Amino acid sequence: MPTQSPSPSQKAPDDLRSCVQNRIISDVFQNSCAKFPGWMVLVVDEPALRTISSVLGMYDLMEHRITLTESLGKKRAPFREMGVIYLVSPTEESVDKIIEDWTTPAGATKKKPHLYGDNVFIYFLNKIPDSVIFKIKKCKSLLRRIKALAELNVDFLAKEKRVFHFDMKSSFANIFQSRQ
Repeated sequence: MPTQSPSPSQKAPDDLRSCVQNRIISDVFQNSCAKFPGWMVLVVDEPALRTISSVLGMYDLMEHRITLTESLGKKRAPFREMGVIYLVSPTEESVDKIIEDWTTPAGATKKKPHLYGDNVFIYFLNKIPDSVIFKIKKCKSLLRRIKALAELNVDFLAKEKRVFHFDMKSSFANIFQSRQ
């Protein structure tokens, strides 16, 4: 009995760049689109921006209802009718900035309006430390809005089909430094 070969759309990617691209598209964008029907804002930190830029273009993002990409570290305009996708590295600094988006500063006289709508999707580039999870759990205003929280394990740059880079600026020196 002959076996059918998979169609091109079902074929598993045979190169690293396509594998990372498929991982981000399916696990981040398609998952988020399935849970929120409207347009979304993608908020990234510097490592995530470098990772996503190595495999996707703006057209790819717009195909999945991402209307705007913003930096987590900069001041951002409010888009209260849109959902938000945070794609960040799992650092205390990045999570603190996410929490700032959903909390009113201590001592404020009036409640600060949130930057985005009530649909929050948080994706981390690699393993989430327990301390980061505890910080997220303590922010009740953020916790009740989270529709997805996941680790992607794509904390590298997929430059070409079979070429990747860990984006570690001092690694060469650390490996080959003289041992004294």
